[in-house]
Amino acid sequence: MISLVLSKNVNEIVFNEYLEFSNLIKEEYNKKINKNIEVNYFFYEESKIEDLKDSYVIILSGGVDVYPLFYNSTILYEEDLYKFDKNRDEFELELLERYHKKVPIFGICRGIQIINVYFKGTLFQHLPYDIKGIVIDNSHKIYPEIQDFNAKRKLRHHIYGTFFDEITDLLNNENNINNLNNLKVVNSRHHQAIKKLAPNFEILALAKDGIIEIIKHQNLPILAVQYHPEQKEIIDNQLPLIKYFLNLISL
Repeated sequence: MISLVLSKNVNEIVFNEYLEFSNLIKEEYNKKINKNIEVNYFFYEESKIEDLKDSYVIILSGGVDVYPLFYNSTILYEEDLYKFDKNRDEFELELLERYHKKVPIFGICRGIQIINVYFKGTLFQHLPYDIKGIVIDNSHKIYPEIQDFNAKRKLRHHIYGTFFDEITDLLNNENNINNLNNLKVVNSRHHQAIKKLAPNFEILALAKDGIIEIIKHQNLPILAVQYHPEQKEIIDNQLPLIKYFLNLISL
């Protein structure tokens, strides 16, 4: 099964978007292995780590901030800037401990952050404060200026990096090439990001302000993005990203 991990507090619109993205991964995966595996979703609050033992892929979704203690830090700024769920942190860190060598993993937004933390990286706790003075554009300056759900979903910025060179060889038609160009435009819905990259990972794409947007593990089939590829306004452009991820997996 393709296993989608999230919180039962997830917005219904966002939940449906995660499910659609998971189904895209499922469809491409089934084409590669000529089988018919399905997507299952797991609310961490109602699940056990053992429930995911039959996963072919695990998707770690977005959500609240990772508690700083888990990357050997403390709360640096005003507490009302944060939303934490230490129970979810502990669940996903245990999940990574159990499965990171056995199951391919795809991380989205919070997913890239918890992956980086598990592998001993650190996080920027609040981008408008942490990158002040080095910002080339204001791609990530969304808090506290923009809190409205729909307004945040409209924010966009460009990314660049070796990812777009590496993926070119996987594309074999004009539609995919067009999707690749569109893939460089992503959304800006997060106020935290990777600060120190974990060992054995490499950066595949950055935003203009230097924020890490795509990473992969150098030896394991683990890929993660800081943006939200599942968002309905950009999901149609994500096939190259999915193909890249599945190409990391030895089937």
